[in-house]
Order: sequence, then C-alpha cells, then structure tokens
Amino acid sequence: MLFKTTSRLFFGAFKALFANFETFLKICWAWFAIFLAGQVIGEIFSPPEFGAIGPGRVVAAFVFVVVYVLGNASIAVAWHRCLLMEERPGWLHLTVGGRELRYALKFFAVMLILMVLMIPVAALLWLFISQGILAIVVMIATMVFFVLPFILRFSLVLPAVAMDEPLGFGEAFRDSEGLGLPMSLAAVGLSLVIAGGTFAVGLLAMIGGGAGLFSVVAATILLLALQVAATALQISVLTGGYYILRERQANAPQQGQPPV
Repeated sequence: MLFKTTSRLFFGAFKALFANFETFLKICWAWFAIFLAGQVIGEIFSPPEFGAIGPGRVVAAFVFVVVYVLGNASIAVAWHRCLLMEERPGWLHLTVGGRELRYALKFFAVMLILMVLMIPVAALLWLFISQGILAIVVMIATMVFFVLPFILRFSLVLPAVAMDEPLGFGEAFRDSEGLGLPMSLAAVGLSLVIAGGTFAVGLLAMIGGGAGLFSVVAATILLLALQVAATALQISVLTGGYYILRERQANAPQQGQPPV
C-alpha cells in the first residue's frame, strides 16, 4: 500500500506537469520574472560591507518576502485549480485576492506547526552532535519519516483553500492517516530527481565552458526550467494527496450507515 500510494503520487506529479506544462508556464512566468528582478535589484543595492544593514534594506527585504509569499500562493492556487478543476489562466497570471491571502495565512500556520515539530528534532540533533555523520543521518531520517509526513498531512488544508472547500487542520490530519509517509517519500524522490538534473546541468556547463556565452545561456535556461519543474512537482504532490484524501472521504461510510 505504501509503495502503491507513493508511486501514484510520484509518477502522477510528472504526468500532471508534462500534460499541463504550458499552463504552468502561463501561471508562473510573470511571478518568476518579478522574483528574479527583486533578487537582481537587491544585489545591486546591497551594502558593500558585510553586515551593513540599514532601514531601507530591511524594508526592501520585507517587501520582497511579502511579494514572494503572495506570488507563490498565487502560483500554487492556480496550479491546484488547474489540476483539480481544469481551470486554465491566461498568459499573464498575477492574481492576488482573498483566496491567495487565505492560502498564504494557512501556509504560515503550517510553518508554525513545523517550528514546533522542529524543537524535538533540534534536541535530538544536539544529543548526536558529537557523532559527526551519524547526526546527519539521524536528522535526515527524522525529517523524512517523522516531521515531513506530519507537515504534509496538515498541509492538505492548502489545496482545500484553493478549491474554496472547508477543511480544518484536525480533519485533514485525521482523514489522511497513512498518507503522510507516501507524500513525504514522493516529495523527497522528486527533489532528488531535480537535484540530479541540476548537478548534471552544472557539470555539463563546466565541461562545455569553452563554448563561452552560449554555454552559460544554455545552462541558465536549463536551470530555470528545472526550478519551474521543481515548483510544479512539489505542488502536485500536495494536490495528489488532497485528491486521495477526498477519495477516502467520499468512499467512507456515512454515520449510521453500514460500510459497503
């Protein structure tokens, strides 16, 4: 059951991306352009001395974080609705409304839950800090098999926000029993695929360094494509988990009725 659900989420994410890649580009390209412009502006106006942080830079950083969070919420909402409702936006998608704001607030709530869960992880890491590589192994295992499954189960409220459907944290966690680990393994597997692709692109760029500007441009385009794919795939895992959750709820026997 674990392998079946993990495979469904893993390959389903790729299938969703390949079948709707043009739509995802429509959803994200304008936001990615804004993010890139913000990073470039930040680099240009960053202070030359390390640690020289003035009020203007703090305000600029805060504005960038707000725009980044709202932009990612806008991208995620549109992608959830594309996969679950076949909703297709136009070529310029910069939508930020009540739905996106609610999504961002729910996301912050999930991050607070993550911070609470990280307290025992930090304590565990402190116990193994003198063990070198063992500490790293323990922390990775704890994240993949404990923290991430919990967070992803709570995160199923996010697609519900995108769909304008009621789903509380308690209901999401209760009805997603056994779904957290498959989502975690699928998400980690997808991350490893993207990391492998990024490494391969970087290696090819080093090997083809003699090609000059063409090699740099080609590597930049490929890395951007991988970043776009990574965003879509991770959101797709959450979308797939939400779809399975709603399947379970639809097939569950109603109160007072015998199971089918």
